Amino acid sequence: LIPYHTSDEGSAREACVSLTFPLLAPSARAMQVAYEVKSSSIAGRGLFATVPIPRGTLIWKYSDKSVCTYNEVSFQDKLTGLSKAEAIELLEHVYTWQGKVVEILDDAKYWNHSRTAQNTGNHPDEGRGDGVSSYALRDIAAGEELLDDYAAYDLLPWFETLCQQHGASSCVSVGLQNCDT
Repeated sequence: LIPYHTSDEGSAREACVSLTFPLLAPSARAMQVAYEVKSSSIAGRGLFATVPIPRGTLIWKYSDKSVCTYNEVSFQDKLTGLSKAEAIELLEHVYTWQGKVVEILDDAKYWNHSRTAQNTGNHPDEGRGDGVSSYALRDIAAGEELLDDYAAYDLLPWFETLCQQHGASSCVSVGLQNCDT
């Protein structure tokens, strides 16, 4: 999937186009560390470090190649035609930020939540990092699951309504309901 932006009479509308590519060059990959996707004791599948990751290391890089962003209209368009299972899978593997839905286009969509064991997020040192990519908040051991605090994302009422209509749990609702995990 490749993100592109179109314009309707001056109002931005985001979309993604499905294309098939050979293996992406390392510079185009969003995940910046060695990892594997495997079964998680927290929920479904998760991301696990396969090597030690020092505090402050860039783990996942946010870019126009690593995500697609949607406004309300373009996200509802994306849901149109999806089966119930496909819609739930999509709704439960995106996050909301600054009034948009953000779809992660690589394995980072399997990042799981924990407020108490969170080990990734904005750069741990004030003024460092780009504010949107994910960094190691502390040293992370090989074999440890990469975890983020979903409650830190923006609550987007129209998206929460869509999740309820489809029987899905948004990342924000998971974060707010699981404050002690």
